[in-house]
Amino acid sequence: MPRRRSKAMADYDALVIGAGHNGLVAATVLARAGLRVACLERTSAPGGMAATKELFPGFRHSVGAWALILFREEMEEALELRKYGYEVITPRTSFNTFGEPGDVPFVAYNDPGEMANHLMNDHGPETFARVTAMFEFMQKFNEIAGPGWMRAPEPIEKVIAGAPDEQTRELLALCFHGSCMDILRRFFPDPDMDRCIQGSICAMTIDGTHMGPYSPGSALSMAYHYTVGGIANRFRMVKGGIGNLSKALVRALEAHGGEVIYRAPVRRIVIEGGRAVGVELRDGRTISARVVLSSVDANKTFLELVGEEHCPRDFAQAVREIDYRNGYVQIHLTLSGLPEFTGHMEYINEGDLRWIASYIPSPEYVNRCWQQYRRGELPDEPLSYYHIPSLLDPSAAPPGYHACTFFSHYFPYNVPANRHRELAERMADRVIGVMARFAPNLPEIIVDRVVLTQRYFEKAFGITAGDFCHGLLHPGQMWSRRPVPGWADYRTPIAGLYMCGSACHPGPGVTGVPGYNGARRVLGDLEGSTGISTISK
Repeated sequence: MPRRRSKAMADYDALVIGAGHNGLVAATVLARAGLRVACLERTSAPGGMAATKELFPGFRHSVGAWALILFREEMEEALELRKYGYEVITPRTSFNTFGEPGDVPFVAYNDPGEMANHLMNDHGPETFARVTAMFEFMQKFNEIAGPGWMRAPEPIEKVIAGAPDEQTRELLALCFHGSCMDILRRFFPDPDMDRCIQGSICAMTIDGTHMGPYSPGSALSMAYHYTVGGIANRFRMVKGGIGNLSKALVRALEAHGGEVIYRAPVRRIVIEGGRAVGVELRDGRTISARVVLSSVDANKTFLELVGEEHCPRDFAQAVREIDYRNGYVQIHLTLSGLPEFTGHMEYINEGDLRWIASYIPSPEYVNRCWQQYRRGELPDEPLSYYHIPSLLDPSAAPPGYHACTFFSHYFPYNVPANRHRELAERMADRVIGVMARFAPNLPEIIVDRVVLTQRYFEKAFGITAGDFCHGLLHPGQMWSRRPVPGWADYRTPIAGLYMCGSACHPGPGVTGVPGYNGARRVLGDLEGSTGISTISK
């Protein structure tokens, strides 16, 4: 419940719109600083697209985000999440990318020694040297650009110009403006060598883009994925599902006097005299606040909740031009057993190695899928990723069964409404069929399935076009241009209104960084005006 206040005071010091992980991080940071904070959530549960749901009785599936790939450990420590029931499982592997017989699979072991042995013994010393050189290249990018993830960014051009030497400027320019393949060909000049390694890197690169691996600008997505969560970039799982991260954040918020108000969809942000002074809910209630923070995307925030009449014309136009073309499919399954791999993939049946696997045999394979997608077609043979969380966390499924999720990029974003379900099911059949070539028993152990696309996420979570990025990872929408040029410091043209979600710097993924940075901006502004200590009394 809110702390006591006088009638002259606003209901809260800060209102945060949206109880996804970024909104909760922002609210928690503000509450820890002594502010009276409420987080407004349109649904009955926290998490947004980092939630765990019981899609089938007895099974728990993480819908949307599912792993901690980009979540920095220092964020966990800063918010003291382990005090509030947050537990992490670190698997033996982060991914297992394979191709056809003759292609050596690329297994990302989380133990550095085991990873080095895999590269040296399975791929060879030459490949070990190539991979090491590429990650040293990424480390150099991280040394220059990495600190910028945790603060309001400078323009890309200024970052490049400020590099200490010509070689570093060339490196930064390549990462900011080049293609994934520009970087890959530096270290893997032979397209027929190390195909699975190259394919795996391409798949990471295209995530959150409307691009293929050869598209100019795709290198920035590559750099983002390999550095924003720390250069180690290992996968970790939240025990009990990704939704338990959100629940821990709620407990942390409440422990510092904040609250989440559920079933509280916002109709509009109340603007008086050019300043945000609170919100009006859809049920007609109004709640006042000194500041309002939005963790929803820029389109929803400014064109719907604020209204164009309150925005500068050029700003509103820039918001309308944000690219949200993110096509994907997520397939949740219940299994009566485990997939049994055969042939050159038989090794994956050992222990819990098969908890995660992906068929991405080469960059050319990824590019063929991209070319079909950009023509509005379903890929004939889509990229196929799966993970089985119940192999690591038995609580995800009843005894004897398993929860499984497949994912694939490049489900067309503009299919006719009357064909959407048909095409989504066809895409799911193809994604599963690719994996079944190597695990022939897979179709027969599937008990139930549900197929979700960007259209589901748009309706269920209220995000524009179902884009989990809140604006794609393109150079024109990153750094000082995120969410729009000139407004990358978490402030907005509306006084008292701030951004704190994936729409702003540094971008998407379960990072918590936009929420943290946005809250710190608010605290800095309040301290610089009336003072935090005065506000919190």
